[in-house]
Amino acid sequence: MLAVVTVAILLLTLAGAHHAKVNGARVTSDVAPLRATIALSLGDQIFKSSDLGGAGANRHPLFGSLPRGVIREHQALRDLLRNENVRVMDVRDLLDGAIRNARREGKLDEWLKQTFPATAEAAIKRIDAIDAASVLNLRDEHFYAKRDDGSIDPLFTGLPSMYWSRDFAISTPKGIIIGNGQYYRRALENSVARLIFQFADELKQFPIVFDAAKEGVFLDGGDTIVLDEKTLLLGVGNRSSRDAAPKLAQKLGMDVIAVAMPPADKPSGLNRQLLHLDSIFNLVDEKKVLAVPYFLEKRYSESNPVKPILLGLAAQTDQIRLAQPEREMSKTDDLRLTVELAPQVGWVTKYEAGSGKATPLDMKLVDYFRERGCQVVYVGGEQGALPLEKYVIERAMYELRWQGANVVQLRPGRVIAYEHNIHTNEALRRAGVEVLTFPGELLSINNGGPHCLLMPLVRGGE
Repeated sequence: MLAVVTVAILLLTLAGAHHAKVNGARVTSDVAPLRATIALSLGDQIFKSSDLGGAGANRHPLFGSLPRGVIREHQALRDLLRNENVRVMDVRDLLDGAIRNARREGKLDEWLKQTFPATAEAAIKRIDAIDAASVLNLRDEHFYAKRDDGSIDPLFTGLPSMYWSRDFAISTPKGIIIGNGQYYRRALENSVARLIFQFADELKQFPIVFDAAKEGVFLDGGDTIVLDEKTLLLGVGNRSSRDAAPKLAQKLGMDVIAVAMPPADKPSGLNRQLLHLDSIFNLVDEKKVLAVPYFLEKRYSESNPVKPILLGLAAQTDQIRLAQPEREMSKTDDLRLTVELAPQVGWVTKYEAGSGKATPLDMKLVDYFRERGCQVVYVGGEQGALPLEKYVIERAMYELRWQGANVVQLRPGRVIAYEHNIHTNEALRRAGVEVLTFPGELLSINNGGPHCLLMPLVRGGE
Protein backbone atom coordinates (compact mmCIF):
# COMPACT_ATOMS: atom_id res chain seq x y z
CA MET A 1 0.00 0.00 0.00
CA LEU A 2 2.84 2.38 0.87
CA ALA A 3 4.44 1.72 -2.51
CA VAL A 4 1.20 2.57 -4.30
CA VAL A 5 0.87 5.84 -2.39
CA THR A 6 4.51 6.69 -3.13
CA VAL A 7 4.01 6.10 -6.84
CA ALA A 8 0.84 8.21 -6.83
CA ILE A 9 2.64 11.09 -5.10
CA LEU A 10 5.49 10.82 -7.60
CA LEU A 11 3.09 10.95 -10.56
CA LEU A 12 1.34 13.99 -9.12
CA THR A 13 4.68 15.69 -8.55
CA LEU A 14 5.78 15.02 -12.12
CA ALA A 15 2.45 16.29 -13.47
CA GLY A 16 2.80 19.45 -11.43
CA ALA A 17 6.33 19.95 -12.69
CA HIS A 18 5.18 19.50 -16.27
CA HIS A 19 2.47 22.11 -15.90
CA ALA A 20 4.88 24.47 -14.14
CA LYS A 21 7.06 24.44 -17.27
CA VAL A 22 4.09 25.57 -19.32
CA ASN A 23 3.49 28.73 -17.34
CA GLY A 24 5.28 31.74 -18.78
CA ALA A 25 7.31 29.74 -21.30
CA ARG A 26 7.28 30.42 -25.04
CA VAL A 27 8.13 28.81 -28.37
CA THR A 28 11.87 29.30 -28.78
CA SER A 29 12.14 27.34 -32.04
CA ASP A 30 9.75 25.30 -34.13
CA VAL A 31 11.94 22.22 -33.66
CA ALA A 32 12.39 22.64 -29.90
CA PRO A 33 10.64 19.96 -27.79
CA LEU A 34 6.88 20.48 -27.87
CA ARG A 35 5.50 20.83 -24.32
CA ALA A 36 2.02 22.28 -24.73
CA THR A 37 -0.27 23.02 -27.63
CA ILE A 38 -3.73 24.45 -28.23
CA ALA A 39 -6.12 22.48 -30.46
CA LEU A 40 -9.84 22.44 -31.19
CA SER A 41 -11.55 19.07 -30.83
CA LEU A 42 -13.86 18.16 -33.67
CA GLY A 43 -17.35 16.99 -32.74
CA ASP A 44 -20.99 17.53 -33.57
CA GLN A 45 -20.32 21.01 -34.92
CA ILE A 46 -19.12 19.47 -38.18
CA PHE A 47 -22.71 18.51 -39.01
CA LYS A 48 -23.88 22.13 -38.86
CA SER A 49 -23.09 23.87 -42.12
CA SER A 50 -22.89 27.60 -41.51
CA ASP A 51 -19.88 28.75 -43.51
CA LEU A 52 -21.27 32.23 -44.15
CA GLY A 53 -17.88 33.81 -44.72
CA GLY A 54 -16.34 31.13 -46.90
CA ALA A 55 -13.54 31.89 -49.32
CA GLY A 56 -14.60 31.81 -52.95
CA ALA A 57 -17.84 31.82 -54.84
CA ASN A 58 -18.17 28.03 -54.88
CA ARG A 59 -18.71 27.65 -51.15
CA HIS A 60 -22.28 26.90 -50.15
CA PRO A 61 -23.46 27.31 -46.55
CA LEU A 62 -25.65 24.21 -46.72
CA PHE A 63 -23.20 21.81 -48.37
CA GLY A 64 -19.90 22.75 -46.80
CA SER A 65 -19.72 20.43 -43.81
CA LEU A 66 -16.86 18.02 -43.07
CA PRO A 67 -16.95 14.23 -43.47
CA ARG A 68 -17.69 12.33 -40.27
CA GLY A 69 -14.33 10.57 -40.32
CA VAL A 70 -12.38 13.75 -39.55
CA ILE A 71 -13.45 13.37 -35.91
CA ARG A 72 -11.70 10.00 -35.72
CA GLU A 73 -8.61 11.26 -37.56
CA HIS A 74 -8.27 14.34 -35.35
CA GLN A 75 -8.61 12.20 -32.22
CA ALA A 76 -5.77 10.00 -33.48
CA LEU A 77 -3.52 13.07 -33.55
CA ARG A 78 -4.51 14.02 -30.01
CA ASP A 79 -3.79 10.47 -28.85
CA LEU A 80 -0.33 10.64 -30.40
CA LEU A 81 0.38 13.90 -28.63
CA ARG A 82 -0.69 12.56 -25.25
CA ASN A 83 1.46 9.48 -25.77
CA GLU A 84 4.36 11.87 -26.32
CA ASN A 85 3.54 13.70 -23.04
CA VAL A 86 2.44 16.86 -24.83
CA ARG A 87 -0.18 18.83 -22.95
CA VAL A 88 -3.17 19.44 -25.24
CA MET A 89 -5.26 22.47 -24.25
CA ASP A 90 -8.67 22.48 -25.93
CA VAL A 91 -10.05 25.69 -27.41
CA ARG A 92 -13.44 24.85 -25.92
CA ASP A 93 -12.10 24.68 -22.36
CA LEU A 94 -10.09 27.87 -22.77
CA LEU A 95 -13.04 29.67 -24.33
CA ASP A 96 -15.38 28.60 -21.54
CA GLY A 97 -13.06 30.14 -18.97
CA ALA A 98 -12.52 33.26 -21.04
CA ILE A 99 -16.26 33.80 -21.49
CA ARG A 100 -16.89 33.43 -17.75
CA ASN A 101 -14.14 35.90 -16.87
CA ALA A 102 -15.11 38.40 -19.57
CA ARG A 103 -18.74 38.26 -18.44
CA ARG A 104 -17.76 38.80 -14.82
CA GLU A 105 -15.64 41.80 -15.81
CA GLY A 106 -18.42 43.27 -17.94
CA LYS A 107 -16.45 42.85 -21.18
CA LEU A 108 -18.34 40.03 -22.89
CA ASP A 109 -21.06 42.20 -24.42
CA GLU A 110 -18.42 44.42 -26.04
CA TRP A 111 -16.71 41.37 -27.55
CA LEU A 112 -20.03 40.05 -28.87
CA LYS A 113 -20.80 43.37 -30.56
CA GLN A 114 -17.40 43.49 -32.24
CA THR A 115 -17.29 39.84 -33.29
CA PHE A 116 -20.90 39.01 -34.17
CA PRO A 117 -22.53 42.33 -35.11
CA ALA A 118 -25.51 40.73 -36.86
CA THR A 119 -26.64 38.74 -33.83
CA ALA A 120 -25.00 40.49 -30.88
CA GLU A 121 -28.24 42.02 -29.68
CA ALA A 122 -29.95 38.64 -29.49
CA ALA A 123 -26.86 37.07 -27.89
CA ILE A 124 -26.63 39.78 -25.23
CA LYS A 125 -30.23 39.05 -24.23
CA ARG A 126 -29.04 35.54 -23.36
CA ILE A 127 -25.61 36.58 -22.13
CA ASP A 128 -25.83 34.54 -18.92
CA ALA A 129 -26.41 31.38 -20.97
CA ILE A 130 -23.62 31.97 -23.50
CA ASP A 131 -20.69 29.55 -23.30
CA ALA A 132 -18.08 27.99 -25.57
CA ALA A 133 -20.55 25.40 -26.85
CA SER A 134 -22.75 28.25 -28.06
CA VAL A 135 -19.95 29.96 -30.00
CA LEU A 136 -18.68 26.65 -31.43
CA ASN A 137 -22.15 25.62 -32.68
CA LEU A 138 -22.46 22.72 -30.26
CA ARG A 139 -25.76 23.90 -28.74
CA ASP A 140 -28.79 23.23 -30.92
CA GLU A 141 -31.01 25.77 -29.20
CA HIS A 142 -28.53 28.53 -30.07
CA PHE A 143 -27.73 27.33 -33.59
CA TYR A 144 -31.33 26.66 -34.65
CA ALA A 145 -32.70 29.96 -33.37
CA LYS A 146 -35.34 31.51 -35.64
CA ARG A 147 -36.65 34.87 -36.72
CA ASP A 148 -40.30 35.81 -36.38
CA ASP A 149 -40.93 34.62 -39.96
CA GLY A 150 -39.61 31.14 -39.10
CA SER A 151 -36.33 31.42 -41.02
CA ILE A 152 -33.16 30.19 -39.34
CA ASP A 153 -31.11 32.78 -37.47
CA PRO A 154 -28.12 31.13 -35.73
CA LEU A 155 -26.98 33.01 -32.67
CA PHE A 156 -23.39 32.52 -33.84
CA THR A 157 -22.24 31.96 -37.43
CA GLY A 158 -19.82 29.24 -36.39
CA LEU A 159 -16.10 28.65 -36.76
CA PRO A 160 -15.86 25.96 -39.45
CA SER A 161 -12.10 26.32 -39.95
CA MET A 162 -10.90 26.90 -36.39
CA TYR A 163 -9.67 23.32 -36.09
CA TRP A 164 -6.76 24.58 -38.24
CA SER A 165 -5.47 25.96 -34.97
CA ARG A 166 -2.08 27.08 -36.23
CA ASP A 167 -3.58 30.05 -38.02
CA PHE A 168 -5.35 32.02 -35.30
CA ALA A 169 -2.30 32.78 -33.14
CA ILE A 170 1.43 32.14 -32.89
CA SER A 171 3.58 31.73 -29.80
CA THR A 172 7.02 33.31 -30.21
CA PRO A 173 10.05 33.96 -27.96
CA LYS A 174 8.63 37.45 -27.32
CA GLY A 175 4.99 36.50 -26.69
CA ILE A 176 1.80 35.86 -28.61
CA ILE A 177 0.96 37.08 -32.11
CA ILE A 178 -2.77 37.26 -32.84
CA GLY A 179 -3.34 36.64 -36.54
CA ASN A 180 -5.73 38.42 -38.88
CA GLY A 181 -7.35 36.33 -41.60
CA GLN A 182 -8.32 37.79 -44.94
CA TYR A 183 -11.72 36.11 -44.87
CA TYR A 184 -14.54 36.81 -42.44
CA ARG A 185 -14.70 33.28 -41.06
CA ARG A 186 -10.96 33.26 -40.34
CA ALA A 187 -11.15 36.69 -38.70
CA LEU A 188 -13.74 35.24 -36.32
CA GLU A 189 -11.12 32.73 -35.18
CA ASN A 190 -8.67 35.56 -34.51
CA SER A 191 -11.31 37.30 -32.40
CA VAL A 192 -11.84 34.14 -30.34
CA ALA A 193 -8.06 33.83 -29.92
CA ARG A 194 -7.90 37.43 -28.75
CA LEU A 195 -10.59 36.69 -26.14
CA ILE A 196 -8.94 33.56 -24.76
CA PHE A 197 -5.50 35.12 -24.50
CA GLN A 198 -6.95 38.15 -22.74
CA PHE A 199 -9.29 36.35 -20.34
CA ALA A 200 -8.53 32.60 -19.96
CA ASP A 201 -6.81 31.92 -16.62
CA GLU A 202 -4.49 29.31 -18.15
CA LEU A 203 -3.10 31.84 -20.64
CA LYS A 204 -2.45 34.84 -18.42
CA GLN A 205 1.28 34.20 -18.56
CA PHE A 206 1.28 34.62 -22.34
CA PRO A 207 1.11 38.32 -23.26
CA ILE A 208 -0.11 39.47 -26.66
CA VAL A 209 2.81 41.33 -28.24
CA PHE A 210 1.47 41.76 -31.77
CA ASP A 211 -2.13 41.96 -32.93
CA ALA A 212 -2.20 41.85 -36.73
CA ALA A 213 -5.66 43.41 -37.00
CA LYS A 214 -4.60 46.40 -34.91
CA GLU A 215 -1.43 46.69 -37.01
CA GLY A 216 -3.51 46.76 -40.19
CA VAL A 217 -2.00 43.64 -41.82
CA PHE A 218 -3.22 40.18 -42.71
CA LEU A 219 -1.33 37.38 -41.00
CA ASP A 220 -1.89 33.61 -40.72
CA GLY A 221 -0.01 31.35 -38.36
CA GLY A 222 0.59 28.87 -41.17
CA ASP A 223 2.91 31.44 -42.74
CA THR A 224 4.91 31.91 -39.53
CA ILE A 225 7.80 29.69 -38.44
CA VAL A 226 9.99 30.38 -35.40
CA LEU A 227 13.53 29.68 -36.56
CA ASP A 228 15.25 30.57 -33.30
CA GLU A 229 15.00 33.05 -30.43
CA LYS A 230 16.04 35.92 -32.71
CA THR A 231 14.50 35.01 -36.07
CA LEU A 232 11.09 34.41 -37.63
CA LEU A 233 10.31 33.07 -41.09
CA LEU A 234 7.22 34.56 -42.69
CA GLY A 235 5.50 33.67 -45.94
CA VAL A 236 4.19 36.88 -47.51
CA GLY A 237 2.06 37.87 -50.47
CA ASN A 238 -0.69 35.25 -50.44
CA ARG A 239 -2.50 34.91 -47.10
CA SER A 240 -0.17 37.19 -45.13
CA SER A 241 0.60 40.80 -46.07
CA ARG A 242 4.07 41.79 -47.22
CA ASP A 243 3.86 44.70 -44.75
CA ALA A 244 3.54 42.23 -41.88
CA ALA A 245 7.26 41.35 -42.13
CA PRO A 246 8.76 44.80 -41.36
CA LYS A 247 6.10 45.49 -38.73
CA LEU A 248 6.92 42.25 -36.92
CA ALA A 249 10.64 43.03 -37.08
CA GLN A 250 10.03 46.46 -35.57
CA LYS A 251 7.54 45.44 -32.92
CA LEU A 252 9.10 42.17 -31.75
CA GLY A 253 12.75 43.15 -32.16
CA MET A 254 13.41 39.99 -34.16
CA ASP A 255 14.88 39.47 -37.61
CA VAL A 256 12.16 38.41 -40.05
CA ILE A 257 13.06 36.38 -43.13
CA ALA A 258 10.19 37.04 -45.53
CA VAL A 259 9.51 34.36 -48.16
CA ALA A 260 7.62 35.34 -51.31
CA MET A 261 4.45 33.30 -51.77
CA PRO A 262 2.11 33.30 -54.80
CA PRO A 263 0.75 36.84 -55.23
CA ALA A 264 -2.81 37.28 -53.98
CA ASP A 265 -3.50 40.00 -56.57
CA LYS A 266 -2.98 37.49 -59.40
CA PRO A 267 -4.83 34.39 -58.18
CA SER A 268 -3.95 31.08 -59.79
CA GLY A 269 -3.78 27.43 -58.81
CA LEU A 270 -0.56 28.25 -56.98
CA ASN A 271 -2.42 30.25 -54.34
CA ARG A 272 -4.24 27.18 -53.09
CA GLN A 273 -1.55 24.53 -53.48
CA LEU A 274 1.17 26.79 -52.07
CA LEU A 275 -1.27 28.24 -49.56
CA HIS A 276 0.92 28.92 -46.53
CA LEU A 277 4.62 28.61 -45.87
CA ASP A 278 4.01 25.43 -43.85
CA SER A 279 2.27 23.95 -46.91
CA ILE A 280 5.61 23.87 -48.73
CA PHE A 281 8.35 24.00 -46.09
CA ASN A 282 9.07 22.96 -42.51
CA LEU A 283 11.96 22.55 -40.13
CA VAL A 284 12.42 18.90 -39.09
CA ASP A 285 15.71 18.92 -37.19
CA GLU A 286 18.28 21.46 -36.11
CA LYS A 287 20.08 21.10 -39.45
CA LYS A 288 17.40 19.45 -41.63
CA VAL A 289 14.47 20.94 -43.51
CA LEU A 290 11.59 19.52 -45.55
CA ALA A 291 10.68 21.39 -48.74
CA VAL A 292 8.75 21.13 -51.97
CA PRO A 293 11.22 20.63 -54.83
CA TYR A 294 11.92 23.27 -57.50
CA PHE A 295 9.85 26.25 -56.28
CA LEU A 296 12.21 27.26 -53.47
CA GLU A 297 15.58 27.08 -55.28
CA LYS A 298 17.07 29.83 -57.44
CA ARG A 299 18.57 27.36 -59.93
CA TYR A 300 15.06 26.30 -60.99
CA SER A 301 13.62 29.80 -61.40
CA GLU A 302 13.41 29.47 -65.18
CA SER A 303 13.73 25.69 -65.51
CA ASN A 304 11.08 24.41 -63.09
CA PRO A 305 10.03 20.98 -64.46
CA VAL A 306 6.42 21.86 -63.67
CA LYS A 307 6.52 24.45 -66.49
CA PRO A 308 6.64 22.15 -69.57
CA ILE A 309 4.08 19.83 -67.97
CA LEU A 310 1.55 22.61 -67.49
CA LEU A 311 2.21 24.19 -70.87
CA GLY A 312 1.78 20.81 -72.56
CA LEU A 313 -1.53 20.19 -70.80
CA ALA A 314 -2.70 23.70 -71.67
CA ALA A 315 -1.86 23.24 -75.37
CA GLN A 316 -3.68 19.91 -75.54
CA THR A 317 -6.76 21.34 -73.83
CA ASP A 318 -6.85 24.22 -76.32
CA GLN A 319 -6.68 21.74 -79.19
CA ILE A 320 -9.62 19.78 -77.81
CA ARG A 321 -11.61 23.00 -77.40
CA LEU A 322 -10.98 23.93 -81.02
CA ALA A 323 -11.98 20.46 -82.23
CA GLN A 324 -15.14 20.30 -80.11
CA PRO A 325 -16.19 23.86 -79.29
CA GLU A 326 -19.65 22.72 -78.17
CA ARG A 327 -18.17 20.84 -75.21
CA GLU A 328 -17.64 22.38 -71.81
CA MET A 329 -13.90 22.53 -71.17
CA SER A 330 -11.76 23.97 -68.42
CA LYS A 331 -9.96 27.18 -69.30
CA THR A 332 -6.19 27.14 -69.62
CA ASP A 333 -5.55 30.69 -68.42
CA ASP A 334 -4.89 29.40 -64.91
CA LEU A 335 -2.26 26.92 -66.11
CA ARG A 336 -0.38 29.59 -68.02
CA LEU A 337 -0.64 32.05 -65.15
CA THR A 338 0.81 29.40 -62.84
CA VAL A 339 3.80 29.05 -65.17
CA GLU A 340 4.22 32.83 -65.28
CA LEU A 341 4.08 33.30 -61.51
CA ALA A 342 6.01 30.25 -60.28
CA PRO A 343 9.44 31.94 -60.66
CA GLN A 344 8.32 34.65 -58.22
CA VAL A 345 7.82 32.17 -55.37
CA GLY A 346 10.45 31.50 -52.71
CA TRP A 347 12.67 34.62 -52.82
CA VAL A 348 13.79 35.77 -49.39
CA THR A 349 14.17 39.25 -47.93
CA LYS A 350 15.62 39.96 -44.52
CA TYR A 351 13.96 42.59 -42.31
CA GLU A 352 16.25 43.69 -39.51
CA ALA A 353 15.19 43.51 -35.89
CA GLY A 354 14.11 46.89 -34.55
CA SER A 355 14.48 48.99 -37.69
CA GLY A 356 12.61 46.74 -40.10
CA LYS A 357 15.18 47.62 -42.78
CA ALA A 358 14.76 45.38 -45.85
CA THR A 359 17.66 43.55 -47.50
CA PRO A 360 16.86 41.27 -50.47
CA LEU A 361 19.15 38.25 -50.16
CA ASP A 362 19.18 37.28 -53.89
CA MET A 363 18.37 33.68 -53.03
CA LYS A 364 15.40 31.47 -52.41
CA LEU A 365 14.45 29.76 -49.17
CA VAL A 366 16.14 26.39 -49.75
CA ASP A 367 19.32 28.22 -50.85
CA TYR A 368 19.20 30.19 -47.59
CA PHE A 369 19.11 27.00 -45.51
CA ARG A 370 21.75 25.27 -47.59
CA GLU A 371 24.05 28.21 -46.86
CA ARG A 372 23.39 27.53 -43.17
CA GLY A 373 24.64 23.97 -43.64
CA CYS A 374 21.21 22.29 -43.62
CA GLN A 375 20.28 19.04 -45.32
CA VAL A 376 17.20 19.32 -47.56
CA VAL A 377 14.61 16.54 -47.71
CA TYR A 378 12.17 16.82 -50.59
CA VAL A 379 8.42 16.28 -50.58
CA GLY A 380 7.91 13.09 -52.59
CA GLY A 381 11.45 11.93 -51.86
CA GLU A 382 14.26 11.90 -54.41
CA GLN A 383 13.61 11.37 -58.11
CA GLY A 384 15.94 8.39 -58.30
CA ALA A 385 15.47 6.33 -61.48
CA LEU A 386 11.98 7.67 -62.18
CA PRO A 387 11.42 9.67 -65.38
CA LEU A 388 11.27 13.36 -64.47
CA GLU A 389 7.64 13.95 -65.45
CA LYS A 390 6.48 10.84 -63.58
CA TYR A 391 8.34 11.96 -60.47
CA VAL A 392 6.93 15.49 -60.63
CA ILE A 393 3.31 14.44 -61.19
CA GLU A 394 3.05 11.21 -59.19
CA ARG A 395 5.40 11.90 -56.29
CA ALA A 396 6.36 15.52 -55.63
CA MET A 397 3.22 17.43 -56.64
CA TYR A 398 0.93 14.58 -55.56
CA GLU A 399 2.26 14.46 -52.01
CA LEU A 400 2.50 18.24 -51.87
CA ARG A 401 -1.26 18.37 -52.58
CA TRP A 402 -1.92 15.91 -49.76
CA GLN A 403 0.18 17.91 -47.30
CA GLY A 404 3.44 15.99 -47.38
CA ALA A 405 5.37 19.08 -46.27
CA ASN A 406 2.92 19.87 -43.48
CA VAL A 407 4.50 17.97 -40.58
CA VAL A 408 4.49 19.05 -36.95
CA GLN A 409 7.65 18.80 -34.88
CA LEU A 410 7.75 16.97 -31.54
CA ARG A 411 11.44 17.64 -30.93
CA PRO A 412 14.57 17.86 -33.09
CA GLY A 413 14.51 14.93 -35.48
CA ARG A 414 11.04 13.65 -34.51
CA VAL A 415 7.86 14.70 -36.34
CA ILE A 416 4.21 13.76 -36.82
CA ALA A 417 2.96 13.33 -40.40
CA TYR A 418 -0.04 12.01 -42.29
CA GLU A 419 0.46 8.30 -42.96
CA HIS A 420 -0.61 8.49 -46.62
CA ASN A 421 2.43 10.53 -47.77
CA ILE A 422 4.56 7.41 -47.95
CA HIS A 423 7.39 8.68 -50.16
CA THR A 424 7.95 11.87 -48.17
CA ASN A 425 7.83 9.99 -44.88
CA GLU A 426 10.32 7.41 -46.14
CA ALA A 427 12.66 10.16 -47.34
CA LEU A 428 12.54 11.73 -43.89
CA ARG A 429 13.35 8.41 -42.26
CA ARG A 430 16.30 7.86 -44.62
CA ALA A 431 17.56 11.28 -43.52
CA GLY A 432 17.49 10.15 -39.89
CA VAL A 433 14.21 11.81 -38.87
CA GLU A 434 11.76 9.77 -36.79
CA VAL A 435 8.26 9.98 -38.28
CA LEU A 436 5.11 9.15 -36.32
CA THR A 437 2.01 8.92 -38.48
CA PHE A 438 -1.76 9.00 -38.18
CA PRO A 439 -4.58 8.73 -40.76
CA GLY A 440 -5.45 12.06 -42.37
CA GLU A 441 -6.89 11.45 -45.81
CA LEU A 442 -10.16 13.19 -44.90
CA LEU A 443 -8.52 16.04 -42.99
CA SER A 444 -6.18 16.75 -45.89
CA ILE A 445 -9.05 17.26 -48.33
CA ASN A 446 -9.39 20.79 -46.96
CA ASN A 447 -5.76 21.59 -47.65
CA GLY A 448 -4.24 21.31 -44.21
CA GLY A 449 -1.88 18.99 -42.36
CA PRO A 450 -0.60 18.17 -38.86
CA HIS A 451 1.28 21.47 -38.62
CA CYS A 452 -1.95 23.35 -39.37
CA LEU A 453 -3.94 21.46 -36.72
CA LEU A 454 -1.95 22.66 -33.70
CA MET A 455 -1.09 26.01 -32.15
CA PRO A 456 2.14 25.17 -30.27
CA LEU A 457 2.13 27.19 -27.07
CA VAL A 458 5.31 26.04 -25.36
CA ARG A 459 8.47 24.62 -26.87
CA GLY A 460 11.90 24.18 -25.34
CA GLY A 461 13.35 23.13 -22.03
CA GLU A 462 14.26 19.68 -20.83
